[in-house]
Amino acid sequence: MEGGKTKLTISIDRNALANAKKAAMDKRVSISGLVENFLVFFSNPWAYCFKCGDKFSTADADVCPKCGWLRCPKCKVCRCGLDENTAVAVFHMRRACRDLLVEG
Repeated sequence: MEGGKTKLTISIDRNALANAKKAAMDKRVSISGLVENFLVFFSNPWAYCFKCGDKFSTADADVCPKCGWLRCPKCKVCRCGLDENTAVAVFHMRRACRDLLVEG
């Protein structure tokens, strides 16, 4: 049954779960929805272009050989099109996302 729901059992830190349940209740979202959204993103990550705002799959984007950043498939912009202060801000925002995906 493609697209159906299945049960997932996981073990996580008790305090992390308690804090997440409180935050989820405050935001009126379910823990199941949060986990599902994360797993969807983890298996097929996407980004938003910082110039045109287009949402794109990172698998569909080329890496700029000069700066090493993803190039937007729509407008072709990468880090090369940013001033240094903006590039630093975008870099640190990307670090937050990466910290969610990579242990440590």
